[in-house]
Amino acid sequence: MSHQQWIAQCIESAIDNASRGQAPFAALVVKEGRVLGEGVNDVKATNDLTGHAEVRALQAAARASGSRRLAGCVLYTSCEPCPMCLGAIYWSGITEVYYGLSIEGQAEFSDLPQRQYAEFRRAPSERSVHAVQVSPEGMDPRRPFLAK
Repeated sequence: MSHQQWIAQCIESAIDNASRGQAPFAALVVKEGRVLGEGVNDVKATNDLTGHAEVRALQAAARASGSRRLAGCVLYTSCEPCPMCLGAIYWSGITEVYYGLSIEGQAEFSDLPQRQYAEFRRAPSERSVHAVQVSPEGMDPRRPFLAK
């Protein structure tokens, strides 16, 4: 199948998902022309904030392949991935992503992904979520990584 055909399949799945009251997102992980994992956004049904289509497709592909490393796979998604999904894509080892609607195009319906990307471009001290490193006295926070 062509990239356009895979994206068309994602868009059709997203339409079906939206018709069932869920968010209009769908994704596929493909390896050598075969679907290894697919997912739709199920955040509303599960109240799982990580229930994005890309994450669900990556999870399904990891289960199917028996590995969290999905190098050599291609991810197709109905919309450009949000920062959370993009992070999961990086963790998976996938280096090729094709999407239907861009972040800018999504802004017509929700500008949250666009605002998130802008937030990450800000200096950590200027972000709306303040993350502060804390090291308990006498305890090395690297210790869990050194324990084997």
